Amino acid sequence: MHKFQLTEAEWNLRVDLAATFHLAVAHNLHESIANHFSAVLPDGKHFLVNPFGFHFSEITASNLIVCDFNGNVIRGDGKPAASAHHIHAPLHRLVPLAQVILHTHQPYATALTMIVGGRLEWALQTSCRFYGRVAYDNDYDGLALSDTVGERLAKIIDNADILFLGNHGVITAAPTVAQAFDDLYFLERAAQTQIIAMSTGLPLTRLTPELIEQVAKQSHYERFDLGYIEYHFAAQKRLLDASGGFYKN
Repeated sequence: MHKFQLTEAEWNLRVDLAATFHLAVAHNLHESIANHFSAVLPDGKHFLVNPFGFHFSEITASNLIVCDFNGNVIRGDGKPAASAHHIHAPLHRLVPLAQVILHTHQPYATALTMIVGGRLEWALQTSCRFYGRVAYDNDYDGLALSDTVGERLAKIIDNADILFLGNHGVITAAPTVAQAFDDLYFLERAAQTQIIAMSTGLPLTRLTPELIEQVAKQSHYERFDLGYIEYHFAAQKRLLDASGGFYKN
């Protein structure tokens, strides 16, 4: 597939989504050929997703495949993993917010899903950026081999941006690739710092409700009004470009 065969909007979306796979490798957020990232195309009827069997480091703008909201492959070589079909297609179909879905088993955020009552604790400035934006699935029911799994998750995530999947992994859902990646990156940083603090065996210093809300509002202002999300994603892509920019192929 060549760039000139696609609309500029689709090509740009492909490039951004492909970048997230390589960034996941760079920051150890991936599990080789497992996990899936997807993004709804400008037509609002189809989505890009990684083909099954490719390592995250092999994904490029050109080898992403196009599926409809029933998981059928419309364009491209290969097919999505079964769980990509059964999680991403229903979420894109049922959750308007979920234009981009990044699903990983990244180590520290996933570790929180293994703990009884595991939650992101409001004891850190970075964590507060997620206040009011997190949902939890506490009913792990096995591998996602049916659309009923994605449909169930769609009801749970509702208007949240982050979904912790009990005993499984995490999902970030957003209107843009940059926002979904920004959340994925900082979610892992917050979870990692929390687990390090918890490993001391000492109690966490949780912030007051008033301060949590204040920092959450300040973080929203920083992310959107000051353009932090776009600056962060652009900086991450520059690092990829400096190492060859393979994702753009």
